[in-house]
Amino acid sequence: MSESYSEILAKADQAVAETAATLADDPQRPAYHLFTAANWINDPNGPCYYKGYWHMFFQHNPYIADFGPMGWGHVRSPDLVHWEHCPIAIMPSPDSYDAAGCWSGSVVIHDGLPTMIYSGVADMTLWSADDDLPPSDRQRIPQGYYHEFVLEIDQETQCIATSEDNLQTWQKHPANPVIPAIPEGMDLIGFRDPFLWKEEGDGRWYMLLGSGIKGQGGVALLYRSPDMISWEYLNPLYIGDPAESGINWECPNFLDLGKKRMLVVSPHGRPVYWLGNYANCRYTPDGPPRRLDWGDVFYAPNSLLDPNGRWLMWGWIREARPRDQYAAARWASCLTLPREISLDDSGHLLVKPAAELQQLRSATLFDDGVSVGDGNPNSLDGATGDKLEISLRVTSQDCEALGIQFRRSPDGAQYTQLAYDYRSGALRLTRDKSTDTAEVTVDPCEYALNLGDDEALNLTIFLDNSVIEIYANDQLSMTSRIYPSRDDAQGLRFFAQSGTATAQVTVWRMGSIWD
Repeated sequence: MSESYSEILAKADQAVAETAATLADDPQRPAYHLFTAANWINDPNGPCYYKGYWHMFFQHNPYIADFGPMGWGHVRSPDLVHWEHCPIAIMPSPDSYDAAGCWSGSVVIHDGLPTMIYSGVADMTLWSADDDLPPSDRQRIPQGYYHEFVLEIDQETQCIATSEDNLQTWQKHPANPVIPAIPEGMDLIGFRDPFLWKEEGDGRWYMLLGSGIKGQGGVALLYRSPDMISWEYLNPLYIGDPAESGINWECPNFLDLGKKRMLVVSPHGRPVYWLGNYANCRYTPDGPPRRLDWGDVFYAPNSLLDPNGRWLMWGWIREARPRDQYAAARWASCLTLPREISLDDSGHLLVKPAAELQQLRSATLFDDGVSVGDGNPNSLDGATGDKLEISLRVTSQDCEALGIQFRRSPDGAQYTQLAYDYRSGALRLTRDKSTDTAEVTVDPCEYALNLGDDEALNLTIFLDNSVIEIYANDQLSMTSRIYPSRDDAQGLRFFAQSGTATAQVTVWRMGSIWD
């Protein structure tokens, strides 16, 4: 006798609970970034606010710490800071339109009812790229590892589910799939990751789906519906140049920032965005795409217009260590902190950590002006830790470069460094001394931060065990991973090169979001 859907959900929740109960304290696991209680997490899905709670869903494999046929995990928060785990929201239904996964999407409140829309995948096949097998010999994807294989995703459709108990349980709609096929006559690469919004004065829902038009480039397909069930395909919102933004887009987001609309896509590489204008169901960018985050592990961002009219964005923070290491740890990946997205008076993009995160500051470890020069670094009066927020504002400088080392061992053999070169304008994160662990990614991350006349360098750095999030002058974010191998790699050091510098530095110890 086959399992009922309720039994499938219960089994998935039990698998997570059993693994979570065996997880020992892991010095690499974050304390104040969102993650699942155990096993695998990737794309943030369906952020929403409903009846006093912020909700975040995410792609989740509850059985192993690796990519696989996905369900949706779920957490919620009363304050955007402290979170609690909720039951798994949805899982694949065997022999159905989502048998091979309930993939990324959105949650909206439709006529007062929380409604989820996601991409269902009925079937997948896999084979080794070296085998060149004919389709008849390719194997159905198992619940397991398949990073080294080629995926062929078939029958991508769009499906909905609703909740009548404050988003704690979900019922798949009998009309599923509500979009059963791609638009007629189109030759597409991918068809997934719905993002929804409403236009002012228009009661209908608008939706983007990520795709690619063969021979043309990545595309965001535009749909419209009065009821979430009957969907009308309108047209491509925008088709990108494949040389700039790839041949296929995932996880499109479309933000109304007032003066401009912001289109965000994840083209199987670094997410990019455009600023531009929207009229008559078409989008016209102001220029070429720009990178959204200048680290090396940020992907698949998803956004929420909160009740105060503020855009918040989260992204997936991937692992930067080999699969065997995170599989053995029985947890993998997390989400970024919520970041506020807006435009300045000149129409330039602003990105900064959400103000609510200040609630996580549990103690002030250092708060003072600091002067440094050649051969005269400052260890910030012994401020140490692996779960910190660091604020550094340069008040004066006459040097070629300055920076800060963190997760530094007392002998200086192990550390991570963030430095700004006033000659080139390069803000550079270097990790070649971050760890002794083999096969961990230690490539540098760099951004050309061009400061205006009399503009001071202003850095905010979040350290959360293996996770780093950096914000500079409200202009950029840089998300990365480190895996320090020494327990005593806890120190800080502020330094200058070829001259002197003075800065106001504050260091806070950060608490857990799960307390």
